[in-house]
Amino acid sequence: MLEIDGIAAAYGNIEALRGVDLSVEEGGITCLLGPNGAGKTTLMMTIAGLLKPRRGTIGFLDRDITGMRPSGIVRRGIALVPENRLVFPDMNVHENLVAGAYLRLGKRKSQVQQDIDHVFERFPRLQERSKQMAGTLSGGEQQMLAVARALMARPRLLMMDEPSLGLAPLVVEEIFRIISDLNADGTTIFLVEQNAHMALQVADHFYLLEQGQVSFSGKPGQLSEHEVIQRAYLGKGQARNQPAPDQGRPDGTAL
Repeated sequence: MLEIDGIAAAYGNIEALRGVDLSVEEGGITCLLGPNGAGKTTLMMTIAGLLKPRRGTIGFLDRDITGMRPSGIVRRGIALVPENRLVFPDMNVHENLVAGAYLRLGKRKSQVQQDIDHVFERFPRLQERSKQMAGTLSGGEQQMLAVARALMARPRLLMMDEPSLGLAPLVVEEIFRIISDLNADGTTIFLVEQNAHMALQVADHFYLLEQGQVSFSGKPGQLSEHEVIQRAYLGKGQARNQPAPDQGRPDGTAL
């Protein structure tokens, strides 16, 4: 479904991705694990068209989408739930959902309302808070809203960047239940996650990204969970004799 071939991307002179190869199979959950600064968010931004790759190709449903504008990528069927949720805080829940369908508003308003009704069936708490400003929601509710907003684009592939970040354990369990339910309903999911334990419980396939390159690809169980967690959090599997680049955003924060 999604084919990444030799993708390299950089922030100025700082190369964050150095030839990434991976694929996401239709109908499954593919998880990308790795330590802070490995380039996980950079890869998501590159696929979504928010960052132009220096080299390599991105294929989706047998079409080359490399360098395509973000709006075109959404039209092709890819939606991103960004890191830290990034809901529109000064808009209410309903308005956030409408914003998620902005590419469809001109011709299919009745369909948009049907999708909002469907989202509210899936997330009843959002319906209860439909007129509440998004910035006043709890962290878990904001994450639900970010997922629901992405679903308003009717994606074939839903990309989720650190959906459990900063959430309480019980909320994390609920978020992963939502991920499993979405996948069971037919949505293909590409998941970036630091919580390796939870990710391995839902993933069909996973990749380890270290120093901007894929260091391992396999199914849960091919590495012990201990080794996966060591490498996902600490980069313990980094290839020897390769100096670690000074990766990060221009402001010095981790990717």
